[in-house]
Amino acid sequence: MGTVGNVACSDPAAPIDSAPIIAEPEARYAGFWIRMAAWVIDLAFLSLITIALDLAALATIFLGGQLGGEINDQVVALAGYSSAAIVMLSGVGYFTIFVGTCGQTPGKMLFRLKVVRTDGQEMTYGGALLRSLCWMLSLLLFGIGLLMIACTHRKRGLHDMLAGTSVIRLQRSP
Repeated sequence: MGTVGNVACSDPAAPIDSAPIIAEPEARYAGFWIRMAAWVIDLAFLSLITIALDLAALATIFLGGQLGGEINDQVVALAGYSSAAIVMLSGVGYFTIFVGTCGQTPGKMLFRLKVVRTDGQEMTYGGALLRSLCWMLSLLLFGIGLLMIACTHRKRGLHDMLAGTSVIRLQRSP
């Protein structure tokens, strides 16, 4: 069996036009709807984590305010800012840690999806952080950056393009 470039031919002596050509399997890019389903699963996990962190922080702030004598506007403002910071940081942390560690969040694991770099290298924490921050930009642009997944050839959103990543479907083990 011979090869020409990355294409395998069954008989190297056969004329080119009559040889059956077997191409290597191309990466199967994950589309919009399956990525949306994985994201919904991730939001469920992330919501539980965020609520637990938020409740712990708010309880600490309000108990501290009561021990200090009263709950005033400053304590309420601190609680609001802390809650907003926890929501933002837990989302960035969740996606950065999971994608940086193994290229998959729990939602992506469930649907057998993986985030990979377009140069073929494994994801790093820096790349995962960049992707998480760019993901927020995709969302802030009225979701247009996310809708790009449905319209691009390799099914990449704005955040994937900016971070140099793609989401692929993993093959089942034989």
